[in-house]
Amino acid sequence: MEGFKGRFVKGSEPESVYWKRRGIVAGAALVLIVLAVLGLNALGGEGDDESGVEADAAKQEWVPPSSTASAQRPYIPEPSASPSEAPSSTAPPVAACTADQLMLQVVAAFDEVRSGSEVPVSVLVASGADTPCTVDLRSVAVELAAGSDVVYSTAHCETPQGEEVELSGGAGQTVEFTVDGLASDEGCQGARRELPAGDYELRARLGEAVSSPAALRLT
Repeated sequence: MEGFKGRFVKGSEPESVYWKRRGIVAGAALVLIVLAVLGLNALGGEGDDESGVEADAAKQEWVPPSSTASAQRPYIPEPSASPSEAPSSTAPPVAACTADQLMLQVVAAFDEVRSGSEVPVSVLVASGADTPCTVDLRSVAVELAAGSDVVYSTAHCETPQGEEVELSGGAGQTVEFTVDGLASDEGCQGARRELPAGDYELRARLGEAVSSPAALRLT
């Protein structure tokens, strides 16, 4: 008996170890219970979230307005039957150039010809005005003078050439003539005769504006 008892005591564990094992088992059971409770709460929370999302989706769902709903809509004007024309602005008429605004220059193709021969002549008409003004080029004439006497003028017998133009700021127009060296009277009356040989002055005239003279000798 003593031998058997000695073996039993030797193989037995201390009482402190027994209580430690019981504490571990109890702790593990408590942990399982806590995890189970947390899992149930999690499942319940997911259900609440899903219901909240569905509620939000239901709130955000678009519902078409009824015919009686008063919604703010952009104003779109209806097209009129005929487009309205923009009011036309009539520009004031351009005034005629005054004599002091005009600059005339006469140039003959030759400075000496036989009496009765034709001489091409060019007249440049320009305006020195800062603002536009009009001039009728049909009023330009070329005169041949001996001293103070006008013995020939294109205005006597020739048909006026040109048109009314607008000039400004030194811009000019050229009018071409042919001087035949025969005497003429106003209205192209009477027989035209050859001018005697001598020195003459050739000049251009437009109303009261007169160019500087150019010398022309007839032989």
